[in-house]
Amino acid sequence: MHEEERMSSLRRRIPIPPQPPETQTMSSSSDFSGPGRELRQPRQTRHFPISRVAVAAPQLVWIMTIVLGMGMHRGNASSDTSSYLPLAWYDGIFIHIGQLLSFIPLGTRAMASFLSGASNMAKDVSASRAGLVYAFAAIIRLSVYFAAGLFGEHAMSDHIFLGACVFSSAHAEAVAGLAMLARMCVIKSTVFATLSAALVVLQSFCLMGLQCGDSWFTAIYFHTPAETMIALVLGLLACQAVTIGMVIIPAASALELAVIALRESRDSRLG
Repeated sequence: MHEEERMSSLRRRIPIPPQPPETQTMSSSSDFSGPGRELRQPRQTRHFPISRVAVAAPQLVWIMTIVLGMGMHRGNASSDTSSYLPLAWYDGIFIHIGQLLSFIPLGTRAMASFLSGASNMAKDVSASRAGLVYAFAAIIRLSVYFAAGLFGEHAMSDHIFLGACVFSSAHAEAVAGLAMLARMCVIKSTVFATLSAALVVLQSFCLMGLQCGDSWFTAIYFHTPAETMIALVLGLLACQAVTIGMVIIPAASALELAVIALRESRDSRLG
């Protein structure tokens, strides 16, 4: 009993040192709300992977569209398709000048670059370089098409195969157009140049949507699932891979940098 009283008196005489802020934080983190809380728990900003989404999302939409059409395969399409195929008008254009369709947004992007007075883009996503890549992809498509013809007329769906080339080119122009549009907003380019860049994006997205719809109907009515799958895989390996590696990925990186510059420009004005 005397020992407990002696220890109690010692505690009263010896002052307890103040608890360090770190210890306070560890012991009472739930009720700490002072200004040091922000330093103790800094807000982590997540880097939104714009470039990855710009590369992968449209390609996934294309693949899922074709796979969905294969799953809904009916066959036995009649010669008069205008009554039940709403994109028959586009299909007529696609059959004759399909490979040239991607040069429409490409030409608009070249015009936007000219109107802005500078390319405003890295060399690896310039309109001239992209045009060479699209022409190279077209040569590959024709080579694969003639090689596949040795195995029979219905070895694969040339409609889907050509559609893969057109879709990937439109995808590339959509990403490059968005990057150019964002960059022009940062540097405050001329109105005509900015509108031309916006037109590139509009044309590219329209072409992507039309091509997905047309290929979807093709997979349902005009080719067997096996022919469609062969064309889908060959299109991805032979044409889309070239365009993705040489145009879409560099354009997506340029888009991400342009968006970052646009955000910094906005923050500087607000700040």
